[in-house]
Amino acid sequence: MIKDTKLRFYNAVILTSPDAVPFKGELIVRGGRIRFIGESVEKQGEEYNREIDCRGNLIMSGFCNAHAHAAMCLFRGIADDLTLEDWLYDRIFPLEKNLTPEDVYWGTLLQIAEFVKNGIVCFADMYYFQDAVYAAAEKTGLMLALCCPYYSGSGVDVVSEIEKNYNLYNTVSDRVRYFPGLHAEYTCDESLLMKVADFAAETGAKTYIHLSETLKEVGDCTVRHHGLTPPQYLHKLGFFDNGGLAAHCVYVDKDDIALLRQCGVTPVINSGSNLKLASGVAPVASMLNAGLNPALGTDGTASNNAASVFREMYLYSCLQKQSLKDSSAVTAEQALEAATRNGFNALGFSGGELKIGGFADFIVLDLASPNMRPIAEIRKNLVYSADSSNVMMTVVNGKIVYDRGDYYLGETLEKIYAECEKRKKRLVRQAGF
Repeated sequence: MIKDTKLRFYNAVILTSPDAVPFKGELIVRGGRIRFIGESVEKQGEEYNREIDCRGNLIMSGFCNAHAHAAMCLFRGIADDLTLEDWLYDRIFPLEKNLTPEDVYWGTLLQIAEFVKNGIVCFADMYYFQDAVYAAAEKTGLMLALCCPYYSGSGVDVVSEIEKNYNLYNTVSDRVRYFPGLHAEYTCDESLLMKVADFAAETGAKTYIHLSETLKEVGDCTVRHHGLTPPQYLHKLGFFDNGGLAAHCVYVDKDDIALLRQCGVTPVINSGSNLKLASGVAPVASMLNAGLNPALGTDGTASNNAASVFREMYLYSCLQKQSLKDSSAVTAEQALEAATRNGFNALGFSGGELKIGGFADFIVLDLASPNMRPIAEIRKNLVYSADSSNVMMTVVNGKIVYDRGDYYLGETLEKIYAECEKRKKRLVRQAGF
């Protein structure tokens, strides 16, 4: 990673928050924090490690990917064109059976490379071997929320593991969080769900779980639990008594949405993954109308195949327009807020906007590319036109981790690629594919 400690970005267009008015100015970073944002600053003999002429390009907050399984990028392309159930039980679980911490470390680094190329500076990772995930994220400095998708019959003392990791990772840094979590209602028996609910009650912790992702999941739950949907059943057990996050929320009705709002649960929408698996379209407009503030996730690239928040923002808005036959249903501004401020807030981080004293986690976007011109309203272009090719630079905790094709991840791309290819081949062979 480049050891920049004092940086000046000038001649920029700056968007400080999803609802701010862009202005021309400059931004100064020192010690991982933003020390100045404004139209200009008197240099007064100041010396910088680097001064960057932004040439009229855009500085804005980096994105928050509020639901990911980073190391699953090792399985990209191996389980395509399958139903969720076949994808999970016939492909993913057999592949994961032989995972090692080293596999997760290198897979997470590869995914982080894709994250920073796409302007992602914060992610919630729901995967195994959380020490390895943390080691990869710590090497690059990205904000990290950890959670493990525990399930019944895994052979792990789930509550002991959750307690250990909760006490460790919630004290290691103000850029790291840990959430007690489980995979899903359909992979966890009631005893395990209640134990995690009890832990959350004792600690005041928010919980995290996959929720109402498919019609089958919801239908089976209502049969098992006397007509209760997954949100209703988990609420009955006290799982969301302190709020939390719920990934997917594709099949939630108005009563479920009201319950999520009542409990302080943030739905994390993963449109790309849900479309590819033919799971459905989450009712985002209804959530917004009910007062919820959904966040965005990419899910894992074993199901989505890409870690692009640009694509997720586009789908977040446009799928609602199509589903409701209303082109005003979910605006570009609401999509941008979901990709930034909503995600950071849901994970308990300060972020999603640029402010003096705040963490220096931001991106520089190319406004000179043809896909961004002309500019009538920057936010519209960001959601409906932009893609990863527009990301010129990604700054994480005051350090440049991506700079126009160069990556500063603590390991070379060549080594990351070689390690991941080797490990993918071994896991495929061991799974018998």
